[in-house]
Amino acid sequence: MLRIFIWGTGKIAEDLLEQYNVYDEYELLGFIDNNLQKQGKAFGDKEIFSPSVLYDVKPDKIVILSDYYDEISRQIIHMFPDMQNLIENKNYFYKKSILRRYDNVDDIEIKTVLKYIKENELQVFNYDFADKYKYLKVDITYDNNCGMYYVYHQGKKLYFAKVLDTELKVKEYYKSLLVEQDEASPHRYLTPQFDVNEGDVVVDIGVAEGNFSLEIIEKASKVYIIETDNGWIEALKETFKDYQEKVVIIQKYVTSINENKNATLDSLIKEPVNFIKMDIEGNEWDALLGAENLIRNSEKLKCAVCSYHADFDEVLIRDVLGRYGLECSVTPGYMWFPAAGRKAYISLKLCRGLVLGIKR
Repeated sequence: MLRIFIWGTGKIAEDLLEQYNVYDEYELLGFIDNNLQKQGKAFGDKEIFSPSVLYDVKPDKIVILSDYYDEISRQIIHMFPDMQNLIENKNYFYKKSILRRYDNVDDIEIKTVLKYIKENELQVFNYDFADKYKYLKVDITYDNNCGMYYVYHQGKKLYFAKVLDTELKVKEYYKSLLVEQDEASPHRYLTPQFDVNEGDVVVDIGVAEGNFSLEIIEKASKVYIIETDNGWIEALKETFKDYQEKVVIIQKYVTSINENKNATLDSLIKEPVNFIKMDIEGNEWDALLGAENLIRNSEKLKCAVCSYHADFDEVLIRDVLGRYGLECSVTPGYMWFPAAGRKAYISLKLCRGLVLGIKR
């Protein structure tokens, strides 16, 4: 049985211990925390130690359950250089469970993911391509006129919501976008074979910062940008201020009903469209139920719909798009998405990133 310390006694640790019985598989030596007020007290039924305990006790693993993973891991490496290889992130316990779940799988794509997970920390994109962005330099500029940071994305200014109020936050967020849309990513929306064409009418649902729309803005004749968050709406207006003649910004929750802030695509868009991109945190299936007329009335339509937020989203999305007359496929590769979304648990399932639908 592996002997472990858990570093961190906040909400992440509390949630983990509620969902996962650590004691079944590990000898939990205790908890470690930098907070002097917590040291010497109990967390659960184990003592909270100062980091100095590692001078006396060497565990098999140190699992960091904290949002300050980078800072804590650097602290451990500085204080205890010989323990660098013992550090694991907050996904460590789920990593072991995923490896067990797929132990006898024959799927070559899943085997590729499992090989990476065995050799690295578990993350959303468990592929080598994600690692090349870890130390990427990002040039970030603060715009005093609007009070927001921006980067140049493919030669155009991409603004970020004011909640991203430091260069570090912007840098990490932007790097996550680059990982997500890497050519090898299961989350990549566009490929040479599945692209926005010149003159297309595009619908971007769940826009956030708007990187997708910004990438295709020159080719599209019109782009409907649909987002709910006030902070992102403010940033989007700045990003697309030079494209007002072709951009329509709509602040609504896209669902299967028209009520208060909720609206269907059928009610919002009254013209045929050519491309629908959808990333709305697990509500894609519900939104598609309110888009039947739009989809049926749109010829030569392509849809890129996120299918990784909940375990059975791929099946539900394929079913709806199939009923609407689209041929469906999925992007290559798998993602692991730990955020709860519609589900009330941390999933141990590897999911396809996108369902791609096409009407020829």
